[in-house]
Amino acid sequence: MSSAIPKGDRKYTFAEYMAMEETSVEKHDFYHGEIFAMAGSSKSHNNIILNIAIALRTTKKVGCDVFIDGMKLEIEKNEFYVYPDLIYTCNDNIKGSDLYVKNPSIIFEVLSDSTALYDKEVKLKYYKRIESLNYYVLVAQKEIMVEVYSRINDSQIWQYQTFENLNETIEFERLGFVLPVSVIYENIGFEETEKS
Repeated sequence: MSSAIPKGDRKYTFAEYMAMEETSVEKHDFYHGEIFAMAGSSKSHNNIILNIAIALRTTKKVGCDVFIDGMKLEIEKNEFYVYPDLIYTCNDNIKGSDLYVKNPSIIFEVLSDSTALYDKEVKLKYYKRIESLNYYVLVAQKEIMVEVYSRINDSQIWQYQTFENLNETIEFERLGFVLPVSVIYENIGFEETEKS
């Protein structure tokens, strides 16, 4: 979850960014020399990520791994790094960098009011360019709504689906598992909205 406010007006080198991240209490996205502070998250946001992570850890294949919240994703080498809410990868080199993931298979982002536009437009545009990515999943936290972008074969064509009922199941066919919507929203309470 990133705020759209850059940290200061100066440009940073990739080396400066990496050094700062090692000692910083808060996390930052990095985009071509600009640094963006990450916003805090709600209990619902946190619980949704945990629900998904636990489900994926129990169904993951050998050679696949799950990383949550604090793991950087490299989008452009030395130029563009973000912190997705959850990364599922079957393609990352285990012996590669311990500081970031380069080859995600699925990226999950839990939407909030401050990040929804960034996640749905900016990140979507760049994530679709990642060759290893098969699925991009956006999860609402104030209502039951899961949006899934699925790559068709190995092309640049993507299919879009929404899931709005707890009894639905999301099929990650290319990776050989399913994720029930009820699991994503387990123990998540929704505020009643006033009807006019």
